[in-house]
Amino acid sequence: MRPLIVTVLALALVIPVLLAGGLIVRGYVRTSFHQEEEARAARALAFTSLRLQLDEETSVRGFAATGDRLYLEPYPNAHAIVPGTLARLSSALGTLGLPGAQAAARDALGTNALWERTVARPLMTGRARDPDALQRRGKRLVDHYRDDVRAIQDAIGVVEGRIDADAQTAIERIQLLGLAAVVALVALALGFWIQQTRAARRLAMREREAAEFRSAFEAEKRVADTLQEAFVLRSLPALAGMSFSATYLPATDEANVGGDWYDCLRLPRDRVLFVIGDVAGHGLDAAVAMNNARQELMSAAVFDAEPGELLVRVNAELLRQRARMVTAACGYADARSFEFSYATAGHPPPLLVEPGRAPRMLQHGGLPLGVLEGATYRTLRIQSVPGAVLVLYTDGVVEHSRDVLAGEAALLDAVGRAVASGMRDIAGSVANEIFKDRRVADDVAIMTVAFSCVDVRDGRSTASRAAGTPNVSGRTIA
Repeated sequence: MRPLIVTVLALALVIPVLLAGGLIVRGYVRTSFHQEEEARAARALAFTSLRLQLDEETSVRGFAATGDRLYLEPYPNAHAIVPGTLARLSSALGTLGLPGAQAAARDALGTNALWERTVARPLMTGRARDPDALQRRGKRLVDHYRDDVRAIQDAIGVVEGRIDADAQTAIERIQLLGLAAVVALVALALGFWIQQTRAARRLAMREREAAEFRSAFEAEKRVADTLQEAFVLRSLPALAGMSFSATYLPATDEANVGGDWYDCLRLPRDRVLFVIGDVAGHGLDAAVAMNNARQELMSAAVFDAEPGELLVRVNAELLRQRARMVTAACGYADARSFEFSYATAGHPPPLLVEPGRAPRMLQHGGLPLGVLEGATYRTLRIQSVPGAVLVLYTDGVVEHSRDVLAGEAALLDAVGRAVASGMRDIAGSVANEIFKDRRVADDVAIMTVAFSCVDVRDGRSTASRAAGTPNVSGRTIA
Protein backbone atom coordinates (compact mmCIF):
# COMPACT_ATOMS: atom_id res chain seq x y z
CA MET A 1 0.00 0.00 0.00
CA ARG A 2 2.85 2.36 0.80
CA PRO A 3 4.44 2.24 -2.70
CA LEU A 4 1.03 3.04 -4.17
CA ILE A 5 0.61 6.05 -1.88
CA VAL A 6 4.12 7.30 -2.75
CA THR A 7 3.40 6.97 -6.47
CA VAL A 8 0.10 8.84 -6.17
CA LEU A 9 1.76 11.67 -4.24
CA ALA A 10 4.51 11.93 -6.86
CA LEU A 11 1.90 12.14 -9.61
CA ALA A 12 0.04 14.81 -7.64
CA LEU A 13 3.24 16.90 -7.72
CA VAL A 14 4.34 16.19 -11.30
CA ILE A 15 1.05 16.65 -13.16
CA PRO A 16 0.29 20.21 -11.86
CA VAL A 17 3.87 21.22 -12.72
CA LEU A 18 3.43 19.92 -16.27
CA LEU A 19 0.04 21.61 -16.64
CA ALA A 20 1.46 24.91 -15.37
CA GLY A 21 4.34 24.63 -17.84
CA GLY A 22 1.86 24.01 -20.63
CA LEU A 23 -0.12 27.15 -19.73
CA ILE A 24 3.06 29.25 -19.68
CA VAL A 25 4.13 28.00 -23.11
CA ARG A 26 0.60 28.59 -24.42
CA GLY A 27 0.77 32.25 -23.37
CA TYR A 28 4.19 32.56 -24.97
CA VAL A 29 2.86 31.22 -28.27
CA ARG A 30 -0.13 33.57 -28.25
CA THR A 31 2.10 36.58 -27.65
CA SER A 32 4.35 35.55 -30.53
CA PHE A 33 1.46 35.30 -32.96
CA HIS A 34 -0.04 38.60 -31.82
CA GLN A 35 3.27 40.26 -32.70
CA GLU A 36 3.24 38.48 -36.05
CA GLU A 37 -0.21 39.94 -36.87
CA GLU A 38 1.04 43.44 -35.97
CA ALA A 39 4.07 43.04 -38.27
CA ARG A 40 1.85 41.81 -41.05
CA ALA A 41 -0.49 44.81 -40.69
CA ALA A 42 2.49 47.21 -40.77
CA ARG A 43 3.85 45.57 -43.93
CA ALA A 44 0.44 45.94 -45.63
CA LEU A 45 0.29 49.65 -44.69
CA ALA A 46 3.79 50.23 -46.10
CA PHE A 47 2.81 48.49 -49.32
CA THR A 48 -0.37 50.61 -49.55
CA SER A 49 1.47 53.91 -48.91
CA LEU A 50 3.89 53.16 -51.76
CA ARG A 51 1.06 52.30 -54.14
CA LEU A 52 -0.75 55.54 -53.28
CA GLN A 53 2.36 57.66 -53.89
CA LEU A 54 2.87 55.95 -57.23
CA ASP A 55 -0.80 56.58 -58.10
CA GLU A 56 -0.29 60.29 -57.40
CA GLU A 57 2.91 60.48 -59.42
CA THR A 58 1.45 58.58 -62.39
CA SER A 59 -1.64 60.82 -62.47
CA VAL A 60 0.37 64.06 -62.41
CA ARG A 61 2.94 62.77 -64.92
CA GLY A 62 0.19 61.70 -67.35
CA PHE A 63 -1.54 65.07 -67.08
CA ALA A 64 1.74 66.97 -67.56
CA ALA A 65 2.54 64.96 -70.68
CA THR A 66 -0.90 65.14 -72.36
CA GLY A 67 -2.85 67.96 -70.72
CA ASP A 68 -5.79 65.53 -70.39
CA ARG A 69 -7.43 65.92 -66.97
CA LEU A 70 -8.75 62.36 -67.10
CA TYR A 71 -5.30 61.31 -65.92
CA LEU A 72 -5.94 63.19 -62.66
CA GLU A 73 -8.96 61.12 -61.65
CA PRO A 74 -7.01 58.79 -59.28
CA TYR A 75 -5.12 61.75 -57.77
CA PRO A 76 -7.70 63.17 -55.27
CA ASN A 77 -8.36 59.80 -53.65
CA ALA A 78 -4.66 58.96 -53.29
CA HIS A 79 -3.85 62.49 -52.10
CA ALA A 80 -6.50 62.24 -49.37
CA ILE A 81 -5.43 58.80 -48.12
CA VAL A 82 -1.62 59.07 -48.06
CA PRO A 83 -1.27 61.12 -44.81
CA GLY A 84 -3.64 58.90 -42.85
CA THR A 85 -2.01 55.74 -44.16
CA LEU A 86 1.46 56.94 -43.15
CA ALA A 87 0.15 58.02 -39.73
CA ARG A 88 -1.28 54.54 -39.11
CA LEU A 89 1.95 53.01 -40.37
CA SER A 90 3.98 55.13 -37.93
CA SER A 91 1.72 54.07 -35.06
CA ALA A 92 2.06 50.38 -36.03
CA LEU A 93 5.85 50.71 -36.21
CA GLY A 94 5.85 52.28 -32.76
CA THR A 95 3.90 49.30 -31.42
CA LEU A 96 6.54 47.01 -32.93
CA GLY A 97 9.31 49.03 -31.24
CA LEU A 98 10.92 50.33 -34.43
CA PRO A 99 11.86 54.01 -33.83
CA GLY A 100 14.15 54.06 -36.88
CA ALA A 101 11.34 52.85 -39.13
CA GLN A 102 9.01 55.41 -37.52
CA ALA A 103 11.48 58.14 -38.51
CA ALA A 104 11.45 56.78 -42.07
CA ALA A 105 7.64 56.93 -42.10
CA ARG A 106 7.70 60.56 -40.92
CA ASP A 107 10.32 61.35 -43.54
CA ALA A 108 8.11 59.72 -46.21
CA LEU A 109 5.22 61.92 -45.07
CA GLY A 110 7.41 65.03 -45.37
CA THR A 111 8.68 63.90 -48.77
CA ASN A 112 5.13 63.39 -50.00
CA ALA A 113 4.13 66.87 -48.79
CA LEU A 114 7.21 68.43 -50.45
CA TRP A 115 6.41 66.62 -53.70
CA GLU A 116 2.80 67.83 -53.53
CA ARG A 117 3.85 71.44 -52.90
CA THR A 118 6.82 71.83 -55.23
CA VAL A 119 6.03 69.40 -58.06
CA ALA A 120 2.40 68.26 -58.26
CA ARG A 121 0.66 71.61 -57.74
CA PRO A 122 2.82 73.62 -60.20
CA LEU A 123 2.39 70.94 -62.87
CA MET A 124 -1.38 70.67 -62.32
CA THR A 125 -1.95 74.44 -62.30
CA GLY A 126 0.32 75.11 -65.30
CA ARG A 127 2.59 77.44 -63.31
CA ALA A 128 5.76 75.47 -63.90
CA ARG A 129 8.40 77.48 -65.74
CA ASP A 130 10.43 74.41 -66.65
CA PRO A 131 8.16 71.30 -66.55
CA ASP A 132 10.99 68.91 -67.52
CA ALA A 133 13.22 70.08 -64.69
CA LEU A 134 10.27 69.90 -62.31
CA GLN A 135 9.51 66.31 -63.32
CA ARG A 136 13.15 65.35 -62.74
CA ARG A 137 12.90 66.84 -59.27
CA GLY A 138 9.68 64.89 -58.75
CA LYS A 139 11.40 61.64 -59.72
CA ARG A 140 14.17 62.27 -57.18
CA LEU A 141 11.59 62.89 -54.46
CA VAL A 142 9.62 59.75 -55.34
CA ASP A 143 12.86 57.72 -55.36
CA HIS A 144 13.58 59.09 -51.89
CA TYR A 145 10.05 58.06 -50.85
CA ARG A 146 10.73 54.54 -52.19
CA ASP A 147 13.94 54.38 -50.13
CA ASP A 148 11.97 55.25 -46.99
CA VAL A 149 9.42 52.50 -47.67
CA ARG A 150 12.20 50.00 -48.41
CA ALA A 151 13.87 50.86 -45.09
CA ILE A 152 10.55 50.30 -43.33
CA GLN A 153 10.07 46.93 -45.04
CA ASP A 154 13.60 45.89 -44.06
CA ALA A 155 12.94 46.84 -40.43
CA ILE A 156 9.70 44.85 -40.43
CA GLY A 157 11.61 41.91 -41.89
CA VAL A 158 14.01 42.01 -38.94
CA VAL A 159 11.05 41.91 -36.54
CA GLU A 160 9.54 38.99 -38.44
CA GLY A 161 12.83 37.15 -38.18
CA ARG A 162 12.83 37.70 -34.44
CA ILE A 163 9.24 36.44 -34.25
CA ASP A 164 10.26 33.30 -36.14
CA ALA A 165 13.06 32.76 -33.66
CA ASP A 166 10.62 33.22 -30.76
CA ALA A 167 8.23 30.70 -32.34
CA GLN A 168 11.09 28.22 -32.69
CA THR A 169 11.97 28.77 -29.03
CA ALA A 170 8.34 28.09 -28.07
CA ILE A 171 8.39 24.84 -30.04
CA GLU A 172 11.62 23.77 -28.34
CA ARG A 173 10.08 24.50 -24.93
CA ILE A 174 7.05 22.42 -25.84
CA GLN A 175 9.30 19.56 -26.84
CA LEU A 176 11.26 19.85 -23.59
CA LEU A 177 8.00 19.88 -21.64
CA GLY A 178 6.85 16.73 -23.44
CA LEU A 179 10.20 15.05 -22.80
CA ALA A 180 10.01 15.96 -19.11
CA ALA A 181 6.51 14.51 -18.93
CA VAL A 182 7.64 11.25 -20.55
CA VAL A 183 10.71 10.98 -18.28
CA ALA A 184 8.68 11.67 -15.15
CA LEU A 185 5.96 9.20 -16.05
CA VAL A 186 8.42 6.47 -17.00
CA ALA A 187 10.35 6.97 -13.75
CA LEU A 188 7.15 6.71 -11.70
CA ALA A 189 6.03 3.63 -13.58
CA LEU A 190 9.43 1.95 -13.07
CA GLY A 191 9.44 2.69 -9.33
CA PHE A 192 5.97 1.31 -8.93
CA TRP A 193 6.90 -1.85 -10.86
CA ILE A 194 9.94 -2.51 -8.65
CA GLN A 195 7.92 -2.27 -5.41
CA GLN A 196 5.17 -4.69 -6.38
CA THR A 197 5.02 -8.42 -6.68
CA ARG A 198 5.24 -9.90 -10.15
CA ALA A 199 1.51 -10.50 -10.53
CA ALA A 200 0.53 -7.22 -8.92
CA ARG A 201 3.25 -5.38 -10.86
CA ARG A 202 1.85 -6.45 -14.25
CA LEU A 203 -1.74 -5.51 -13.46
CA ALA A 204 -0.88 -2.20 -11.77
CA MET A 205 1.66 -1.36 -14.48
CA ARG A 206 -0.93 -1.63 -17.25
CA GLU A 207 -3.47 0.51 -15.40
CA ARG A 208 -0.92 3.15 -14.44
CA GLU A 209 0.61 3.36 -17.91
CA ALA A 210 -2.83 3.82 -19.48
CA ALA A 211 -3.69 6.68 -17.11
CA GLU A 212 -0.29 8.32 -17.42
CA PHE A 213 -0.18 8.22 -21.18
CA ARG A 214 -3.70 9.60 -21.36
CA SER A 215 -2.59 12.55 -19.21
CA ALA A 216 0.48 13.11 -21.40
CA PHE A 217 -1.62 12.86 -24.56
CA GLU A 218 -4.18 15.39 -23.28
CA ALA A 219 -1.47 17.85 -22.19
CA GLU A 220 0.26 17.63 -25.60
CA LYS A 221 -3.05 17.91 -27.45
CA ARG A 222 -3.98 21.09 -25.55
CA VAL A 223 -0.71 22.69 -26.67
CA ALA A 224 -1.17 21.35 -30.22
CA ASP A 225 -4.71 22.77 -30.38
CA THR A 226 -3.42 26.19 -29.34
CA LEU A 227 -0.79 26.12 -32.09
CA GLN A 228 -3.35 24.88 -34.60
CA GLU A 229 -5.72 27.77 -33.86
CA ALA A 230 -2.89 30.32 -34.07
CA PHE A 231 -1.48 28.91 -37.33
CA VAL A 232 -4.58 28.00 -39.29
CA LEU A 233 -7.77 29.79 -38.19
CA ARG A 234 -7.18 33.10 -39.97
CA SER A 235 -9.78 35.85 -40.16
CA LEU A 236 -10.87 36.55 -43.73
CA PRO A 237 -11.12 40.11 -45.12
CA ALA A 238 -14.38 42.02 -45.64
CA LEU A 239 -14.85 43.42 -49.15
CA ALA A 240 -17.98 44.77 -50.85
CA GLY A 241 -17.34 43.04 -54.19
CA MET A 242 -16.26 39.63 -52.81
CA SER A 243 -17.13 37.14 -50.09
CA PHE A 244 -15.01 34.41 -48.52
CA SER A 245 -15.41 31.20 -46.55
CA ALA A 246 -12.91 28.72 -45.14
CA THR A 247 -12.75 25.61 -42.99
CA TYR A 248 -10.09 23.35 -41.51
CA LEU A 249 -10.54 19.71 -40.38
CA PRO A 250 -7.66 17.96 -38.58
CA ALA A 251 -7.07 14.25 -39.20
CA THR A 252 -9.19 12.16 -36.83
CA ASP A 253 -6.34 9.85 -35.78
CA GLU A 254 -3.54 12.47 -35.46
CA ALA A 255 -2.63 14.04 -32.12
CA ASN A 256 -0.26 16.61 -33.59
CA VAL A 257 -0.62 19.74 -35.69
CA GLY A 258 -0.90 19.23 -39.44
CA GLY A 259 0.76 21.14 -42.24
CA ASP A 260 -2.31 22.56 -44.06
CA TRP A 261 -3.08 26.28 -44.07
CA TYR A 262 -4.88 29.05 -45.91
CA ASP A 263 -4.61 32.84 -45.90
CA CYS A 264 -6.17 35.86 -47.59
CA LEU A 265 -4.94 39.48 -47.67
CA ARG A 266 -6.90 42.50 -48.86
CA LEU A 267 -5.05 44.75 -51.32
CA PRO A 268 -5.84 48.17 -52.82
CA ARG A 269 -8.20 48.58 -55.81
CA ASP A 270 -10.70 45.92 -54.65
CA ARG A 271 -8.18 43.07 -54.98
CA VAL A 272 -7.22 40.23 -52.64
CA LEU A 273 -4.28 37.87 -52.45
CA PHE A 274 -5.28 34.26 -51.66
CA VAL A 275 -2.97 31.42 -50.62
CA ILE A 276 -3.51 27.78 -49.66
CA GLY A 277 -0.83 25.21 -48.99
CA ASP A 278 0.22 21.91 -47.44
CA VAL A 279 3.59 21.07 -45.82
CA ALA A 280 4.75 17.45 -45.98
CA GLY A 281 4.32 15.57 -42.71
CA HIS A 282 2.65 16.21 -39.36
CA GLY A 283 3.74 17.29 -35.90
CA LEU A 284 5.27 20.38 -34.37
CA ASP A 285 8.10 20.52 -36.93
CA ALA A 286 5.52 20.53 -39.74
CA ALA A 287 3.72 23.37 -37.97
CA VAL A 288 6.91 25.44 -37.88
CA ALA A 289 7.58 24.70 -41.57
CA MET A 290 3.99 25.64 -42.41
CA ASN A 291 4.26 28.99 -40.64
CA ASN A 292 7.58 29.70 -42.35
CA ALA A 293 6.22 28.91 -45.85
CA ARG A 294 3.12 31.03 -45.23
CA GLN A 295 5.19 34.02 -44.12
CA GLU A 296 7.49 33.68 -47.14
CA LEU A 297 4.50 33.67 -49.52
CA MET A 298 2.82 36.69 -47.93
CA SER A 299 6.10 38.63 -47.77
CA ALA A 300 7.02 37.84 -51.38
CA ALA A 301 3.67 39.24 -52.54
CA VAL A 302 4.93 42.73 -51.67
CA PHE A 303 7.60 42.46 -54.38
CA ASP A 304 6.00 40.21 -57.05
CA ALA A 305 2.60 41.03 -58.54
CA GLU A 306 2.57 37.85 -60.68
CA PRO A 307 1.66 34.60 -58.84
CA GLY A 308 4.17 32.58 -60.88
CA GLU A 309 7.08 34.88 -59.99
CA LEU A 310 5.93 34.87 -56.37
CA LEU A 311 6.29 31.06 -56.25
CA VAL A 312 9.73 31.26 -57.91
CA ARG A 313 10.92 33.61 -55.15
CA VAL A 314 9.51 31.43 -52.35
CA ASN A 315 10.94 28.22 -53.89
CA ALA A 316 14.43 29.74 -53.90
CA GLU A 317 14.08 30.85 -50.27
CA LEU A 318 12.81 27.46 -49.04
CA LEU A 319 15.71 25.72 -50.83
CA ARG A 320 18.14 28.12 -49.17
CA GLN A 321 16.64 27.26 -45.78
CA ARG A 322 16.55 23.51 -46.59
CA ALA A 323 12.91 23.54 -45.52
CA ARG A 324 10.36 20.78 -46.00
CA MET A 325 8.58 20.25 -49.30
CA VAL A 326 5.47 22.43 -49.69
CA THR A 327 2.60 22.34 -52.18
CA ALA A 328 0.75 25.62 -52.66
CA ALA A 329 -1.65 27.58 -54.82
CA CYS A 330 -1.73 31.37 -54.75
CA GLY A 331 -3.16 34.20 -56.78
CA TYR A 332 -5.16 37.39 -56.94
CA ALA A 333 -8.89 38.06 -57.33
CA ASP A 334 -10.03 41.41 -58.79
CA ALA A 335 -13.59 42.48 -57.85
CA ARG A 336 -13.57 45.19 -60.53
CA SER A 337 -12.57 43.08 -63.55
CA PHE A 338 -13.86 39.72 -62.23
CA GLU A 339 -10.49 38.17 -63.03
CA PHE A 340 -8.65 35.42 -61.18
CA SER A 341 -4.88 35.10 -61.71
CA TYR A 342 -3.14 32.17 -60.04
CA ALA A 343 -0.25 29.73 -60.05
CA THR A 344 0.18 26.30 -58.48
CA ALA A 345 3.16 24.36 -57.14
CA GLY A 346 2.36 20.65 -56.98
CA HIS A 347 -1.05 21.50 -55.53
CA PRO A 348 -4.49 20.13 -56.53
CA PRO A 349 -6.23 22.21 -59.24
CA PRO A 350 -8.52 25.09 -58.21
CA LEU A 351 -12.20 24.62 -58.96
CA LEU A 352 -14.41 27.30 -60.59
CA VAL A 353 -18.20 27.63 -60.48
CA GLU A 354 -19.92 30.24 -62.66
CA PRO A 355 -23.65 31.05 -62.89
CA GLY A 356 -25.35 28.72 -65.32
CA ARG A 357 -22.32 26.40 -65.65
CA ALA A 358 -21.30 23.18 -63.90
CA PRO A 359 -18.26 23.29 -61.56
CA ARG A 360 -14.98 22.51 -63.32
CA MET A 361 -11.33 21.96 -62.51
CA LEU A 362 -8.90 24.64 -63.74
CA GLN A 363 -5.44 24.20 -65.23
CA HIS A 364 -2.62 23.54 -62.79
CA GLY A 365 0.97 22.31 -62.69
CA GLY A 366 4.43 23.06 -61.36
CA LEU A 367 6.74 21.21 -58.98
CA PRO A 368 6.23 21.51 -55.21
CA LEU A 369 8.20 24.26 -53.49
CA GLY A 370 11.55 23.41 -51.94
CA VAL A 371 12.30 20.52 -54.34
CA LEU A 372 14.23 21.78 -57.38
CA GLU A 373 16.45 24.83 -57.77
CA GLY A 374 15.49 27.03 -60.72
CA ALA A 375 11.94 25.64 -60.98
CA THR A 376 9.53 27.90 -62.90
CA TYR A 377 5.82 28.44 -62.33
CA ARG A 378 3.25 29.60 -64.85
CA THR A 379 0.75 32.39 -64.11
CA LEU A 380 -2.76 31.53 -65.36
CA ARG A 381 -5.65 33.96 -65.72
CA ILE A 382 -9.38 33.34 -65.77
CA GLN A 383 -11.71 36.09 -67.00
CA SER A 384 -14.89 35.30 -65.10
CA VAL A 385 -18.25 36.94 -64.31
CA PRO A 386 -20.22 38.25 -61.29
CA GLY A 387 -21.38 35.44 -59.05
CA ALA A 388 -18.37 33.21 -59.85
CA VAL A 389 -16.87 31.13 -57.01
CA LEU A 390 -13.26 29.90 -56.87
CA VAL A 391 -12.69 26.88 -54.58
CA LEU A 392 -9.20 26.03 -53.27
CA TYR A 393 -8.45 22.95 -51.18
CA THR A 394 -5.72 20.62 -49.96
CA ASP A 395 -5.27 17.01 -51.07
CA GLY A 396 -7.05 15.58 -48.03
CA VAL A 397 -10.34 16.67 -49.65
CA VAL A 398 -9.97 14.27 -52.60
CA GLU A 399 -7.61 11.61 -51.23
CA HIS A 400 -9.94 10.20 -48.57
CA SER A 401 -9.87 6.91 -50.50
CA ARG A 402 -7.46 5.25 -52.94
CA ASP A 403 -9.56 6.46 -55.91
CA VAL A 404 -8.58 10.12 -56.51
CA LEU A 405 -10.92 10.41 -59.52
CA ALA A 406 -13.84 9.38 -57.33
CA GLY A 407 -12.69 11.93 -54.76
CA GLU A 408 -12.64 14.70 -57.38
CA ALA A 409 -16.10 13.70 -58.59
CA ALA A 410 -17.41 13.86 -55.01
CA LEU A 411 -15.83 17.31 -54.60
CA LEU A 412 -17.40 18.65 -57.81
CA ASP A 413 -20.80 17.33 -56.74
CA ALA A 414 -20.48 18.80 -53.20
CA VAL A 415 -19.39 22.21 -54.55
CA GLY A 416 -22.27 22.29 -57.03
CA ARG A 417 -24.77 21.53 -54.26
CA ALA A 418 -23.28 24.10 -51.86
CA VAL A 419 -23.27 26.93 -54.43
CA ALA A 420 -26.77 26.09 -55.67
CA SER A 421 -28.11 26.18 -52.09
CA GLY A 422 -27.01 29.82 -51.71
CA MET A 423 -25.29 29.15 -48.36
CA ARG A 424 -22.75 31.77 -47.23
CA ASP A 425 -20.40 29.18 -45.68
CA ILE A 426 -19.62 27.30 -48.90
CA ALA A 427 -16.40 25.78 -47.55
CA GLY A 428 -18.12 24.39 -44.45
CA SER A 429 -21.00 23.00 -46.50
CA VAL A 430 -18.58 21.24 -48.90
CA ALA A 431 -16.63 19.69 -46.01
CA ASN A 432 -19.84 18.49 -44.31
CA GLU A 433 -21.11 16.97 -47.56
CA ILE A 434 -17.89 15.07 -48.34
CA PHE A 435 -17.08 13.83 -44.84
CA LYS A 436 -20.53 13.17 -43.44
CA ASP A 437 -19.96 9.41 -43.95
CA ARG A 438 -16.15 9.32 -44.23
CA ARG A 439 -13.14 9.46 -41.92
CA VAL A 440 -10.90 12.52 -42.16
CA ALA A 441 -7.78 10.49 -42.92
CA ASP A 442 -5.60 13.55 -43.63
CA ASP A 443 -5.81 17.20 -42.67
CA VAL A 444 -8.29 19.16 -44.78
CA ALA A 445 -8.35 22.88 -45.63
CA ILE A 446 -10.91 24.50 -47.96
CA MET A 447 -11.18 28.19 -48.90
CA THR A 448 -13.55 29.91 -51.33
CA VAL A 449 -13.37 33.31 -53.02
CA ALA A 450 -16.68 34.49 -54.55
CA PHE A 451 -17.45 37.54 -56.67
CA SER A 452 -20.60 39.44 -55.76
CA CYS A 453 -23.54 39.19 -58.13
CA VAL A 454 -23.40 43.00 -58.41
CA ASP A 455 -20.75 44.65 -60.58
CA VAL A 456 -18.85 47.01 -58.21
CA ARG A 457 -18.01 49.25 -61.22
CA ASP A 458 -21.58 50.27 -62.03
CA GLY A 459 -23.80 48.58 -59.43
CA ARG A 460 -25.76 46.54 -62.00
CA SER A 461 -26.77 42.96 -61.28
CA THR A 462 -25.55 39.97 -63.23
CA ALA A 463 -28.91 39.63 -64.95
CA SER A 464 -28.98 43.23 -66.24
CA ARG A 465 -25.43 42.92 -67.57
CA ALA A 466 -26.23 39.65 -69.30
CA ALA A 467 -29.12 41.30 -71.17
CA GLY A 468 -26.75 43.49 -73.18
CA THR A 469 -23.45 41.60 -73.06
CA PRO A 470 -22.64 38.05 -74.25
CA ASN A 471 -21.28 35.61 -71.62
CA VAL A 472 -17.50 35.22 -72.02
CA SER A 473 -16.91 33.35 -68.74
CA GLY A 474 -14.18 30.80 -68.35
CA ARG A 475 -11.69 32.15 -70.88
CA THR A 476 -8.19 31.00 -69.81
CA ILE A 477 -5.34 33.42 -70.55
CA ALA A 478 -1.77 32.09 -70.21
